Amino acid sequence: MWRRGAALRRVGVGRGAATARRVPPQQVFRALRLRRFDAAELRTVFDRLDADARGSVTARDLERGAFPGDPEAAAVLLDRYDDDGDGALSFDEFEKHVTRDASRRDARIWPIAGTMFLGGISVGAVMPVMPALVTDLGLSPADYGVVVGCFGLAKLVGNAPAARLVESRGRRPLIAGGLGLIALGFGAVGAADGVGGLAAARLVTGVGVAALVTGSSMAAADLSTPLNRASTAAPLGAAFSAGTVCGPALGGALASRLDPSTTFFAIGGLVALDAVLAWAAIRDTRDVRAEEPPARAPSMLADARAAWRDVPEIRRLCLANVTYWMAAAGANMTVLPLVLAGPPLAFAPATIGTLFAGQAAIALVAAAPVAALADRVGPARLVPPALVVAGAAYAAFPAAAAHGYEGVAAAMAVSAVGGALLGSAPTAAATNAAPAERRAAALALLRASGDVGLLAGAATLGSVAAAAGTDAAFGGAALACVATAAAVRAPPPR
Repeated sequence: MWRRGAALRRVGVGRGAATARRVPPQQVFRALRLRRFDAAELRTVFDRLDADARGSVTARDLERGAFPGDPEAAAVLLDRYDDDGDGALSFDEFEKHVTRDASRRDARIWPIAGTMFLGGISVGAVMPVMPALVTDLGLSPADYGVVVGCFGLAKLVGNAPAARLVESRGRRPLIAGGLGLIALGFGAVGAADGVGGLAAARLVTGVGVAALVTGSSMAAADLSTPLNRASTAAPLGAAFSAGTVCGPALGGALASRLDPSTTFFAIGGLVALDAVLAWAAIRDTRDVRAEEPPARAPSMLADARAAWRDVPEIRRLCLANVTYWMAAAGANMTVLPLVLAGPPLAFAPATIGTLFAGQAAIALVAAAPVAALADRVGPARLVPPALVVAGAAYAAFPAAAAHGYEGVAAAMAVSAVGGALLGSAPTAAATNAAPAERRAAALALLRASGDVGLLAGAATLGSVAAAAGTDAAFGGAALACVATAAAVRAPPPR
């Protein structure tokens, strides 16, 4: 043990064991230049470390420069991975510990999940209040579709600058700054006196959401590997869903005591508090040493074009994402709330809030098992069945509404199952497929496809509902989901 410690001090680590305990696994993985984490790659990396080809990695191998510039990562190999304490690391020890660490969820994801929980509360609180505000302002379904579409437009336009900023400024500023913009947008909703003001407020909110999602998704990518990608991202979606379970109850309670505008001011204050907590609690996950941009960085547009051209799976995922969000924005977010609030159902805000809270509860309960399934079978394989289940729910909405509360609740539950199956699967699949240097651009493309769907779905299906009735809008959403599931059912060759 003394000889190992002395050798590690020679490579620059004065207190090997203490240093090893502090070093996060991701730092070791970057130093090892691991990407796939399969057996063949691990064997290749081990052979590279084994400089003298004796079948084990020793302190002398590390001293010869296996980890140039990162002695802390070198300390981990012998102080944390050497089970028998003989001062040499066998391939079995190396494979066992790298696979174990690459499969575990990084604890740094939990503060980010906490901010997403508070964000989910704010979004859920809006659900039962927005129909009342729309009624107070005298908006038609088409007007409301335009308002929801403005939110999608702002997210779409905001993705590219957010992707650039998240690389140059880090993850934490995007998360906290995005929450601040969302708070400002909710305050502006409360102050709106017509469709123009409401649309402008939703534009601000959309830019904030683009920043928040960019920061949190890149943080999850930083902290994950192909062995735990979906499981690492799952707490973000689960926390957001947990917030949306609690949010409708909060929104309904506020709406019963306050007018809609004042309720939005209160919700904006909650999001502003979330922004402050995010800045205080979250550590930035971008490793500056590993990701410092080159002197002349390519444009985000160029990176996006390259990702679209060189990674076929990105194109498949974008098609699925645009369809899912078109149907969700048009059917679930725009038409369904108006159906629930209008005749013959005429549900109260508290009842609407309970129904949407039920959807969020299903997503919350399903998050962990679905993420585990995605990591086991591959996240891309869950996308087609998720679309089929969502399409079936939208097709069932007209008949479900005729059966009152119970029928609507059942159809919304099926829709929630489809959303849970989709979950973080597209993001995890895109992160796995894209090279590290184009990961931000690939994720921006994926988010942009969803925002195009959000924009087109809200405006299009809102207009269809106004012109041909809500049944036609639900039928269009169902047909789009099922057709797209058939088109993307087979993953592209690897």
